[in-house]
Amino acid sequence: MLLFDALYALGVRTCLLSLVSLMKSDFGFSSCHDGLNILYCGNVFGHAALRNDFLVLDLDESYNNSHSVFISHLDSDLESIKWYARLGHIDQDRMSQLAKEGLLDQLTEVKLPRCESCLAGKATAKPFDKASRASSPLELIHSDICGPMNVKARHGAFYFLAFIDDYSRYGYVYLLSHRYEAFDVFKRFVDEVKT
Repeated sequence: MLLFDALYALGVRTCLLSLVSLMKSDFGFSSCHDGLNILYCGNVFGHAALRNDFLVLDLDESYNNSHSVFISHLDSDLESIKWYARLGHIDQDRMSQLAKEGLLDQLTEVKLPRCESCLAGKATAKPFDKASRASSPLELIHSDICGPMNVKARHGAFYFLAFIDDYSRYGYVYLLSHRYEAFDVFKRFVDEVKT
C-alpha cells in the first residue's frame, strides 16, 4: 500500500491509518460481521478486523487468516505502484523495459500515477533576489544571540549577543550570563553607537 503525507508520531508504538486518507486515494469500504473490507477498484484489497472497538490491520499474518491485510494481484495499476516503490521510484520508461524483459513477475504494462514525492525531489528552488545593502553606517544592523554554551566564559557568561553593521561589516560581541539580559545589552549597544 503506497501512502502519501504519512506522519511520524514519536512514542506511538502502533501505526494509525485514516479511513479518510484511504477514501481520498480512491479506496472503498464494505462492512462485514468481523470488521471492514478495504476495496480498491471494486476488488477486495484487504481486511481490518474489529478488536476492542478498533479496526486492526495485521500486516504480518498470511492471507488465510481473517485478521490479515493482503495485497491483491488483480489490478495491473496496483502492481505497477508496488514495483515502483520496490525499485526506488525509477523512471516509468525503465520500468516498462524491465516489464517487457519479464523481470517484474507477471507485470506486462506499466501505468503509474503522478508521484508527488518525486516531483518535490526534482523541483529546484528559485534563487533569492539580490539583497540590497545598507548605504550608510548603522542603517541596517544584523543581530544574533547564541547559547547556552557548554563551557562557561569569563564572568559566568553562557551566552553571547552579536551585532553586525551591514555597511561596514563591523561586529560587536557582548557576553551574557542569562538570556533575559539581551534587551539591556541592546540598549547599551544603541548608546555606544550613537556616540
